[in-house]
Amino acid sequence: MITTAKNGLYRPEQTFLHRLDPRVKVLSCLLLVILAFAATGWAQLFALIASVSVAFWLIPSLTGSAWRFCWTLRWLLLFTLLMHVLFSSGRTLWGFSSLSLDGLLMGSFVCLQILLAVVLSALLAMTTSTTCLASTFGWFVQPLQWLGCRTEEWQKLLLLTMDFIPIVQQEICVTTASDGEIPAEGSQPIQKSRWAAWTQKLLGLLARLVDRGDTVAHRMAANGDVFLLPTGLSPLLPLSLLDRIFLLVSTLMVIIYCLAG
Repeated sequence: MITTAKNGLYRPEQTFLHRLDPRVKVLSCLLLVILAFAATGWAQLFALIASVSVAFWLIPSLTGSAWRFCWTLRWLLLFTLLMHVLFSSGRTLWGFSSLSLDGLLMGSFVCLQILLAVVLSALLAMTTSTTCLASTFGWFVQPLQWLGCRTEEWQKLLLLTMDFIPIVQQEICVTTASDGEIPAEGSQPIQKSRWAAWTQKLLGLLARLVDRGDTVAHRMAANGDVFLLPTGLSPLLPLSLLDRIFLLVSTLMVIIYCLAG
């Protein structure tokens, strides 16, 4: 996904999730992820999946991006499922003692938990810009200033890290494009092992990233630290009508989740 995203995962649109207060979205996402991993039965998990499905049904333009992001995790999910099937005890699968039916059920449950947590995080990233996320982080850690913590520096570091993602994307695209380069006519191709070729590309990528990072740092130093924090968020209270409706629906969903357990 990092090689195709233009600004992380963020998709600028005018949906109801885009218009929600970022603090409400971050807290809701954190709560839903906790509920996903705290689920003890299929009914609770399916209740969360149904709520997320409704969100994507209301915002169909984000569904394709979410599915592509989930597809990148296919090997992790397959590995998790196989570990449960091969090394869990319990009832056997199809009569093979090395395959566990209980492991298949548990592995599927864990994979759905991981997938749900990733989809929720992707939904937050696709509907919230990096600037809003940095401002939200600064708002949450602001009380630590009373203890002498330099929270503004943390916020600057987070925003710079997020803004560096497009640079990483560009360099990965350059490295990927170099795989398809055709040697000039009459030139002798250099025979290299796969490991040596991969190592050379990785070293070149890291060198270019360091050079571009130094360029950004020198430009900031020459301009006298012109890096400015994003504008502060408006007061959280009173909540807007849209935020109140969203919190009401979230509360009802949590109640259904508890009843399903």
